Amino acid sequence: MANLIEMVTSQLGSGGLSAIAGQLGIGEDKAQSAVQTGLSVLTGALARNAAKPAGAASLDQALAKDHDGSIFGRIGDFLGNVAGGPGAGILGHVLGRQQGTVTAAVGQQTGLSPQQSSSLLITLAPLVMGALGKMKAQQGLDASGVAGALATEKQQIEEGASGGLASLLSMVGGAGGAAGILGKLMDFLKGLFGKKS
Repeated sequence: MANLIEMVTSQLGSGGLSAIAGQLGIGEDKAQSAVQTGLSVLTGALARNAAKPAGAASLDQALAKDHDGSIFGRIGDFLGNVAGGPGAGILGHVLGRQQGTVTAAVGQQTGLSPQQSSSLLITLAPLVMGALGKMKAQQGLDASGVAGALATEKQQIEEGASGGLASLLSMVGGAGGAAGILGKLMDFLKGLFGKKS
């Protein structure tokens, strides 16, 4: 069974990737790397939210109600009107008060501006939810099953990550509550800026 990131990237295909690159005003190679980073961060954040029973139940309800994977059947239409889609709302729910800081950190990691980084995550959020909803339906997962699948994905991503991405994932997906995550993100950003000076 393909994991979430593989599912999204395969459904995007070269046409979808080209559309995202065009929206961001960057080359396809850079877009491909940025998409991988964005998907990894969103998966880690979803896993963190679903680690608690209330979070898992809320996510499971959202998947059952609004995200069944049908977005992949109209991916061209979605990419043509991302601003009219649910991405901003999903992103706000998944990242909460850390949205601005996480967006900035993703931008630093990928070489995108904060505006480009925000646009990327808003584009990817509904696709991740669609893939998760499709996985839920295909495997007959309940709330705890969804949480377990996300925890496994998060672990696999972290095991394959290195350098700045590994640090970013540990902050987004780690425990310690909002203040702890925010503090770690700020340390991460300071470290990046420090390298450049």
